Amino acid sequence: MDSISSIINSVRNSTSLMRLEDYLDIFLVGLIIYQVISLVRGTRSGQVLLGLGGVLGFTYAMSNKFELLTLSFIMSYLLSNIVLILVLLFTPDIRRGLARAGRFSLVKANPALAEAINEVVRACFFMAEKRVGALIAFERRVSLGEYIEAGAKMGAAVSDRLLLAVFNTHAPLHDGAVIIHDGRLAAAGCFLPLLPFEDNVSRFFGTRHRAAIGLSRESDALVVVVSEERGLVSLVRDGEVEVMMGAASLRDRLLSQMGLKPRKEKTAKAHKA
Repeated sequence: MDSISSIINSVRNSTSLMRLEDYLDIFLVGLIIYQVISLVRGTRSGQVLLGLGGVLGFTYAMSNKFELLTLSFIMSYLLSNIVLILVLLFTPDIRRGLARAGRFSLVKANPALAEAINEVVRACFFMAEKRVGALIAFERRVSLGEYIEAGAKMGAAVSDRLLLAVFNTHAPLHDGAVIIHDGRLAAAGCFLPLLPFEDNVSRFFGTRHRAAIGLSRESDALVVVVSEERGLVSLVRDGEVEVMMGAASLRDRLLSQMGLKPRKEKTAKAHKA
């Protein structure tokens, strides 16, 4: 009981000496740690970070306990440069985190997107019925300019016929992705960053889904995938794949995520009027 009382008293004395700035400092450090854990949790990078921390911690403890001078020197050198090591190992995750941090914007969605979304939904479910694969990415706040530049620029109005022509199995651009920017078909035949096979998620999906997940993890893009093997339409966002059960479901989800009101909301208001 005396030891518990002494611990409580020491904690009380420490907190009584803390300033408001100290509480703010602790909160910010905790927030940063939480964001880092959220970023790498469930990913290959999270497994690497956990394994690296375990190996370094065990090795450092053993080198100190048994006074292994050479190993202690190496571990001290590694730990003093741990920030540089982490940057080199987790560059893709750091880039993805910075891209997500820049999502917040006051720019409003272009109302012309609504018609483009309708055309995409019609084309996707028609292709799913015919077992034709497709990959369509909607650019949001994070620019997809590097992928547009590498593809075949089009700058055309989005239509279901154009999408069907692009993803026709005999067309030269059908293997790549279509990127929609500001309500227009910016480019076709774009190659997106693939999710590595080492990732636990990738073993369950084909190339199109791996590309969609890879792009959605590096940016805030919404990616629609049509599976030619299963005839399913999926929406990928933030690395999560959601199978769409119908055209209305996909349309409403795209409209809401792009900052537009789903059609059913408009219809409800019309009835009220």
